[in-house]
Amino acid sequence: MEKAYFNNIRSEIIPLLNNAKSEVLIAMAWFTSCELFEALLSCKNRGVHVDLILLNSPINFMDCAPDFNQLVSPQNSLWIAEQDVGIMHHKFCVIDNKLVITGSYNWTYRAETYNIENVLVTDSPAIVRSYKQEFEQLASSLKLASSSPRLTWNEIQQREDVDFREINYEIEHICKARNLPVMHVIKTNTIAQVEETRRVPYAKYVIGILALDDNGNEFLDPFINYRTRLPYHSSEKEFFFDSKNEKEFHCKFIFETPNDNRECQLINEVDLMQIAKGTCELDLPIKLSMSLDENGSLEVDIACSKTGQKITIPLGSNFVKYE
Repeated sequence: MEKAYFNNIRSEIIPLLNNAKSEVLIAMAWFTSCELFEALLSCKNRGVHVDLILLNSPINFMDCAPDFNQLVSPQNSLWIAEQDVGIMHHKFCVIDNKLVITGSYNWTYRAETYNIENVLVTDSPAIVRSYKQEFEQLASSLKLASSSPRLTWNEIQQREDVDFREINYEIEHICKARNLPVMHVIKTNTIAQVEETRRVPYAKYVIGILALDDNGNEFLDPFINYRTRLPYHSSEKEFFFDSKNEKEFHCKFIFETPNDNRECQLINEVDLMQIAKGTCELDLPIKLSMSLDENGSLEVDIACSKTGQKITIPLGSNFVKYE
């Protein structure tokens, strides 16, 4: 027999626990469900041997969670898996050496009401044997607990392994299940400190303008070279154009990747006549420079000494690489 469940998983597990005759072995990372805990207490009261391995997590041992001390007895054992050697992430149960319940489903309210989960129930002898062997090997590597911890809110706040959003979710649903009038909300006083490792920013391309040589051939006149350490501001270059007879003076800003056979790529095309308004000269001097910051944002500064005007035009922000 093999059955898979994806919804209302708790209601599928409880009848299997209620039918247990001799032994229930559970390895569970997180366990807060009052309903499943009551089913285990019912097993204990019927004389069914219950052994439990839990992860040492504040969610399992907070004050409002099930009190696993009620299970601990000479006939029923508890092991607590510490996190210093890795998180015990199992979620399985072996019943009467005949049945295995396993899957992604923790025995928590978040798993039941919020997450997308699954369990598989099987009576395959080989699978049952493997899971029981895993339980016994894991238990033998852990120290048997004489009692279950019960953490105060202050003790929980001092721990470093607390997800407060998740723990508050469990608290809310435990209080609803137990019909408690007060829901405790825990807020951490810990200040998070973030350490950022910065990589070194460099120019990703050769960046410049499209110019013409004496023979009328186009070429890239560079302002910023490939792998220039950023931030960087280029030196000024002076150009001349006829503001007396020309209505427009277009400048193409381009880039290319070294050792790449691709043609130059256009970044933007800007009409420089906007800075020459009011002039009427055959050779009006215009000065250009480029800036590339450490985030890869590229700007061009355009200045005209005759008009006294200076403008800065953003050209984009994808011109950086980090090493």
